[in-house]
Amino acid sequence: MKKNILFSTTRQWNPGDEFILLGVINVLQEILGDFNSIIYNRSPEVRQVKGYLNPFRTKEWTNRSFSGKKNIEAFFRIGFYDNSFKENMDASFINYVVFAGSPEWMGRRSSPLYDVILRYKIPTVYLGIGSSNVITYNMIKERYRTVLESSRLIIVRDEATREILQPLNPIKLSCPALFASKEEKEITALQKIALIFSTHKAVRSNRVSQETSAYLVSLYGALMKSYECEIVCHYIDELPEAFHLFPGCQIHYSYDSRDYLEIYRKFDFVIGPRVHGIGICASHGIPGILISHDLRADTAHGFGAKIISTGTNISEVISLIEKSRQSLGKSTEALRMLKREMKTEYLQYLQKVL
Repeated sequence: MKKNILFSTTRQWNPGDEFILLGVINVLQEILGDFNSIIYNRSPEVRQVKGYLNPFRTKEWTNRSFSGKKNIEAFFRIGFYDNSFKENMDASFINYVVFAGSPEWMGRRSSPLYDVILRYKIPTVYLGIGSSNVITYNMIKERYRTVLESSRLIIVRDEATREILQPLNPIKLSCPALFASKEEKEITALQKIALIFSTHKAVRSNRVSQETSAYLVSLYGALMKSYECEIVCHYIDELPEAFHLFPGCQIHYSYDSRDYLEIYRKFDFVIGPRVHGIGICASHGIPGILISHDLRADTAHGFGAKIISTGTNISEVISLIEKSRQSLGKSTEALRMLKREMKTEYLQYLQKVL
């Protein structure tokens, strides 16, 4: 009988979360075969930070019918229509809960899920989780510690999270976005570069600083003069800005995160500030340079990427690209080996607990 796995992730919010989920599912299928994938959707459009305080975000309210209901829902965001797990559901059918990457493995948006895990005693694993804040283990609330301490497996993707969870002896491996693509491409020459665009004009939590935004525009303009480059946007707010800033340049975007497998497959190299854009390229065997702008940059080490900071001299970036051009074959093969080694380790750990 097919198992039911509940994944903590986001949908239609940050494609990076969905790249991670693709990789997690690919790995789990090698162990469990076919299963039913269910998501606990942490997208802020679905679950606001304090949404758990709203007693009307339930299936019961959604099913009610009376005059004026639609007006109330429009003004107060009442009801729950998303095709994802609702915390007041009977969760006895869930076999496992999997936290699929992301720094949001605890917090108010995840709090209702922890209540469900504790209430139904659901076996839980954490795969490739990271951190965007510096805290200590003792600062984690008891309900989260209870689930963490009883979890079957904790794999982290960065040093900061390993330090935070050090009392639990977590395992540090590459982020599962490395497994998003099942196949790698052959790269024999550096012909086309993907430039991942971000802007300070996007919504909070999906934007970069104004300083980073200005640096990207300057850097990408310079690179377009020397290389064949195309722009890739992950979030809708970036799209009109990209068309305004880079007229005449090919610009890629899709609402469907799976489309990025084919979008990025067209390229031989990638540069940008989005960690998991670098990650999904690494899953193809495409090397890259991450432009660091927050604590999550450490994750890119697990993708074999070079990491630079905002403001790095453009001549230095070009030098890195040229060095990569000279050793492109070796870099691609190194990524293939990294992917194989990491998958082997993931499978070994997961086979012991599932």
